[in-house]
Amino acid sequence: MEDTVELGPIEIVAFALPGRTLDAGVLAQMRALVGGGAVRIVDAVLATKDADGTVSWAELADETAEWGELISLAEVEGLVAEEDVAELVAELAPGSSALVLAFENAWLVPLLAAVRDAGGDVIAEVAVPDSVVREIVNSVPNED
Repeated sequence: MEDTVELGPIEIVAFALPGRTLDAGVLAQMRALVGGGAVRIVDAVLATKDADGTVSWAELADETAEWGELISLAEVEGLVAEEDVAELVAELAPGSSALVLAFENAWLVPLLAAVRDAGGDVIAEVAVPDSVVREIVNSVPNED
């Protein structure tokens, strides 16, 4: 990949899901996000934990053509390693699964380019987990 290619920040998020398969709604939302240009998928892994605690996982691009079509930044390799998956799913309940996604925030690319064209640069990136955001929102008294 050339150094001149603009990329947005790439995040890795793990979602715990009941059962051993992905819900069709999850795939539909990924299609919508990718199709709308909000994100570009770097990697997608489905990990499952058996009743005895054994974890197995598969790269979704290798498993289904549908996921293979969603992954558009496969050239950015090495972001999700086997050790990462093992750590992310360590607390997963037996009989459940986890969807581990590495994705680029593509919507941010034009803003990053404009900032850099103006001589600026990114000085920090922080992702606040949704559970923390919900906790903060729920702790603020309603003043209506």
